[in-house]
Amino acid sequence: MAGKIKGFLNSPQGRDSLLTYLTEGLSMLGMVLTYRLASQLGKQDLDIYVIVRRTVSFVFPVILMGAMVGLTRFVAMSREPEQQRGYLRGALAWVVPLSVLTMVLSVLLAKPLAWAVFGSEASAELIPPLALMTVGISLHGVAYGFLRGKQAMVSANAVQLMVLAIAPCAAFLLWSDMVTVLWATGIAWVATPLLSIVPAIMAPRKKKMRRERSELLRYGLPRVPGDIALGALLTVPGYVALRTHGLDVSGEVGFGATLLNLAAAAFSPVALLLLPATAGRLAAGEHASLEQSIGRMTWVILAASVALMLGFELLSEPLLLAYLGPSGAAYIPMARIIFIGALPFAFFNGMRSVLDAYFHTPRNGMNLTAAFGILLLGSVVHLAIPTPWYTMGVVLVLSMFWLGWATWRDVRYVRSELRRLSTRATGELRLVVLIPDRAEGTTFAASKKQARALADMGCEVTLFHLESRTSFMRLWAARRRFKKLLREKRPDAVHVHYGSVAALFGVLTSTVPVVVTFMGDDLDRREVKGIAKPWMGGLFSQVAAFFASGIICSDEQVKDHLWWRQSEVAVLPLGEDGNGSMEGTLSFLREVALHKGANETKP
Repeated sequence: MAGKIKGFLNSPQGRDSLLTYLTEGLSMLGMVLTYRLASQLGKQDLDIYVIVRRTVSFVFPVILMGAMVGLTRFVAMSREPEQQRGYLRGALAWVVPLSVLTMVLSVLLAKPLAWAVFGSEASAELIPPLALMTVGISLHGVAYGFLRGKQAMVSANAVQLMVLAIAPCAAFLLWSDMVTVLWATGIAWVATPLLSIVPAIMAPRKKKMRRERSELLRYGLPRVPGDIALGALLTVPGYVALRTHGLDVSGEVGFGATLLNLAAAAFSPVALLLLPATAGRLAAGEHASLEQSIGRMTWVILAASVALMLGFELLSEPLLLAYLGPSGAAYIPMARIIFIGALPFAFFNGMRSVLDAYFHTPRNGMNLTAAFGILLLGSVVHLAIPTPWYTMGVVLVLSMFWLGWATWRDVRYVRSELRRLSTRATGELRLVVLIPDRAEGTTFAASKKQARALADMGCEVTLFHLESRTSFMRLWAARRRFKKLLREKRPDAVHVHYGSVAALFGVLTSTVPVVVTFMGDDLDRREVKGIAKPWMGGLFSQVAAFFASGIICSDEQVKDHLWWRQSEVAVLPLGEDGNGSMEGTLSFLREVALHKGANETKP
């Protein structure tokens, strides 16, 4: 055993793991020290700082737009340094303009924003530095995601330590005025990540970054609601408490949420290492070993989460009194209530990377949005009906337990899929072919023939007929049938023939990669009759093309009508009998379905 441990630590992976764990430990220690230094300024200053940090966590996902996780995933799955830098530039293409907009709004709307965040327009001077901190943490997300993805773990960990620990602690040690502390922290948070990625930004650009930018947006945009929901879960309870019980209780709720965040941070090294490793092993087809690793990690994280929660509940009083001094006594009751949620939240934080790597759809975002819905329901009750001071703490804990259960459920599904993939025959492919026609219809006869031809070539093909595209009720019923079919057949991909409503239905409903074949008037709507129907159908096609995992066009003229992603299109004629380009179609479907596409460098 000792030899295995020594061998692991001497390997590059072992050294990266050890360095990451050490950095995360020091970063968490730095965050703990930051709040200790804030408490020395007084309880009111601590309450303000807690609200500032929670607000930053709430707002920055809007600027980042999923770029951190997306960068790590796509950079890790890329082979060429030029392509990796293309993803970085693609992320900055929207992060920088949104950062500038954030700073402008913070100056123009300082008073109303101060009333919304702090309960008083007198705190308006806090809003611009708060905005700068939000911009800084967004840039940190870009730099850190890029460095992690390219396995530059020394640089990534240095940036992490500087931003999360050294800069905020130094600000409190050098200044005692809260406004100055926030400005200093924000400046450091902007400068550090920018300096770390300057060499990559300044490297000569050999090609445009349109493909990389669109891939990041397609991956990141659906995850933005989930990222916002995560920040809201830890922030909105404090805002609600501010309206019902004042700044003191708001600060106590916010501090309890901060303790949850610190608890989850203990599991961050697992998530940081798991995402690029899982993405890379998926692309390499290492399904059996990956499933075993995820299984071991699941039980380790669950046991550690239970131990962490029980340890704090037993030692919360001496810990908080030693940590915050005499003012710590005011935070103990709420902290004990909220920290019960550390068990599910830590488990979620440790295992979320598995879901980010495996699912093309934002599975974590869906779970977070549902958990936030539970929180909102409890918040409405608390605002409408006089309830005790601890109500928002209880509501937060209930939301966290739902999130933890949903993560456990989805990780079990991923493991079952990996077991299935590891035992199937080489080259086997399961497809669901979605056709917008009745089973007995003849409009898409060539598409049905192609599906049969794919089955003759060894694929397991199931047809799904979307019989109505205009009735909302029938579409909703079709959605239930489609979801049931996906659970039963467990396909590797969904192949949608024709765009418009059918393609949008596919990308919004499917949990597996979706390939859309565009055929002509689903993109070129000039011959379609009606007033709203032509442009609505065309818009649905373009949105579906943006989010689809793969795009096939029947000819070059059809491809020319796409608004985006033209360089990624496979032009494969369907043919009247459905047998046109069969080998190319099968190859493209297999590439998308088996996570191979991001591993290739395409023109």
